[in-house]
This record gives sequence, C-alpha cells and structure tokens, in this order.
Amino acid sequence: MTPSAQMPETCPVCGAASVRPYRHAWLTRCGNCGVLAADFPRNIPDQPGDGGLDEDLRAEGLASLRLKNNAALLATLAGLLGEGRHRLLDVGCGPGFLLSQAAELGFEAQGVEPDANVLAAARGRGVPVRQGYFPVALARDETFDAIVFNDVLEHIPDVRAAIAAASAHLRPGGVLCLNCPDRRGLFFRIAALMDRAGLSGPYDRLWQRGLPSPHLWYFTPANLRQATAPFGLTPARDLRLATAELKGLWSRIRMVRETPLPMALATWAFTAATYPFAQALPSDAVACFFRKGES
Repeated sequence: MTPSAQMPETCPVCGAASVRPYRHAWLTRCGNCGVLAADFPRNIPDQPGDGGLDEDLRAEGLASLRLKNNAALLATLAGLLGEGRHRLLDVGCGPGFLLSQAAELGFEAQGVEPDANVLAAARGRGVPVRQGYFPVALARDETFDAIVFNDVLEHIPDVRAAIAAASAHLRPGGVLCLNCPDRRGLFFRIAALMDRAGLSGPYDRLWQRGLPSPHLWYFTPANLRQATAPFGLTPARDLRLATAELKGLWSRIRMVRETPLPMALATWAFTAATYPFAQALPSDAVACFFRKGES
C-alpha cells in the first residue's frame, strides 16, 4: 500500500458520497455507514533510526496481551481451515509475535513489514519476514491459506486496495482475518466524550496521532463486512479480543517517548480502574474472519 494518507472522496466501505468533516480538521465521517477517517501523514522508516516509539518498551508492553489474543486468533483460524499445514501471511507483522506463535502451532508462517525499526526484532525470533509493503513485497502469483491484518488495516490509506489484494492472494476457501479497533468499544467511547469536552489527549493517543504510522480509520465489524463483500469474501466469525492487560501496561503507555509523565500516570490509573468493567462491556478490539469463495 502507498505510504501516504489521503482523505477519501467517497467512502471506501459503503461507496457513498457522504464523507464530511467531523469535529477536527484532520477527521471525516461517512454519513451513511459511520466510518471515521483521518488524514494524518505517515513516515514509516525504511532504515533503522530513532523514531517516536521505544521499540523495546513496545515489545515488553504488548507481549502479554499479544500472547493471549494471538492464541485465540490462531485457534479460530485453525478451526476454520481444518487439518493440514497451512500457509499464513501476517501483513505488518511488527516484531513477529503472531508469526512465532503460528509457527509453534504448525502454520507455515511468514510476514511482511515496512518498518525497519522492528524488522530486526522479528527476524531475531527466527521467523521469515520480508521488508516492504503489502502486496508489493509478494510475487504476483503467491497465494496463502490465511492472511492476517493484526491491528494493521486501520493504518493503511487505501483500504479497498488492501482488501482486494488480500482476496487475490488468498486461495479459494482461504480465510482473511481483520483484527481492527472497534469504535463502539468502551475506551474509544470514553475518549470521544472527553474529546468533545475539550480533553483531546486520550483521543489523540487512540488515533496514534503524531506517530510514524498513525491510525487512519476506525471501523466496526459491520463496516468490515460491507468493505469485504465486493471481493468474494463472506463472513465466517467475529472474535472479541482483550483490549488491555495490566501486565505490561506501564511499558505500553511509556513506549511513546513524548508522552508527558502526568498523562502517562493518568492513563495507567484510568485503565487500571476500568479494567474489571472492560471485561464485560463492548471491547475495543474485534477480529473478523472472512472466507474466500471456492469458485
């Protein structure tokens, strides 16, 4: 996918010409399906350097959460695909958490990652990763049994092109997994209310504003079903995932180097206080699985 953000003229999810400015100069909303889009620039490094994230703290902060969520995601994929050694592609694989777990479960797993700052960590796990963007990094005729966008689709400017390419690179009967933040989730709703009240810090953080690869979209599972339907992909299952884990939470908050200490402390206290309720209320993370038709 191209590395630059651009406001859509028509909604890439429902196709309606109803995209309008929404609350901020950088934000739009589709009046038909409700999908949110930001026009933040992306600056993903193709050479290692000093970015806005502390990659060691990110790996430490996300390890526990990723381990739990990836196990559930891979178990669902295995159930949908059935027996056999399945070829899996992790798009935007980051430090390779999912690839390591997939390989342990018998998947023939490989990844694509454009960010040079996390490639070394991924390759250090002994998993095959290609540097570059999807689908440019693939051969034209490559196909997979499963393609996973694990907290990645929301960072890609051209959503329709990404989904079309995923369908083209899936074998018939293969499964696409889109794990994306859900704007119906508890934390997003609270951050949006705070933003309306003039406290924009939590909302900016959820959008990852100012980072090399910010969020450009906020979907719902219904949005993803609309977006995939034109490409021969039918819904197979939705899977609710954990949004936060207390273990590693402080490292996850502090991985953004410019986060002021008072804001970091407030974020930790708020997340810890609401953690019990977050287990029962709508999750900010839902993985949606789609099967490609056999014909």
